[in-house]
Amino acid sequence: MTIEGAGIDDRATRGGPGLRSKDGTSLWYYVGSDERKPVSGTWMSFMYRDEARALVWGLDPEVRFRPTSFLTLSGGVHFERVNDDAQWVENVGEGPSTAYVFGRMRQTTVGLTARCNYTITPDLTLQLYAQPFVSAGAYSDFKHVVRPRAPRYADQSAPYPYQGEPDFNYRSFRTTNVLRWEYRPGSALYVVWQQQREDSLPTGAMRFRRDLRDLFGLPGTNVVLVKLSYWLNL
Repeated sequence: MTIEGAGIDDRATRGGPGLRSKDGTSLWYYVGSDERKPVSGTWMSFMYRDEARALVWGLDPEVRFRPTSFLTLSGGVHFERVNDDAQWVENVGEGPSTAYVFGRMRQTTVGLTARCNYTITPDLTLQLYAQPFVSAGAYSDFKHVVRPRAPRYADQSAPYPYQGEPDFNYRSFRTTNVLRWEYRPGSALYVVWQQQREDSLPTGAMRFRRDLRDLFGLPGTNVVLVKLSYWLNL
């Protein structure tokens, strides 16, 4: 557990005045089973809460399956919820002055991770990695900074008639696959295939199954890399 005291945050306004930061408490824990077993797993979770009752929490479970000495499969989930009443939105110019706009952001993030390590022969291995990822955030209760270093957090800001639309829905899929062949001692050939698909929408609503389905319908960017090393025994 970590207890954070209030201080001065000189980055909160993205170039504006430093703000008195909020005090808060964070808690995290990690447990795991014996990795020597055919089936093992880990669980990590965290939570943060501050003086304004902003809340961030998440969890990261993972399961590993090793049916043989040459094959390992693993899958994990990342889930995170954010309810932050002081998320920076935009610095709005108003003549000679600037309004440093913040808002309440409610964000949900879900990511899936899959890995496969396959030793085909002692000299030939294959590694596969894939991660679909979706994050959506909706904003409300906009305000701007009026007294950046007020002793009471509630006195730092006042309501602001912000007209922008900062809501977002970001979707991404990335995969990296590596074939390694040690064709002679100390010399190896690597063939790497990477693919990326991503998109964003101006909406804060998340429907994970829908977003995941739409994600795989997006055009992908593919990159193939080849690396060859040769050891000179002089």
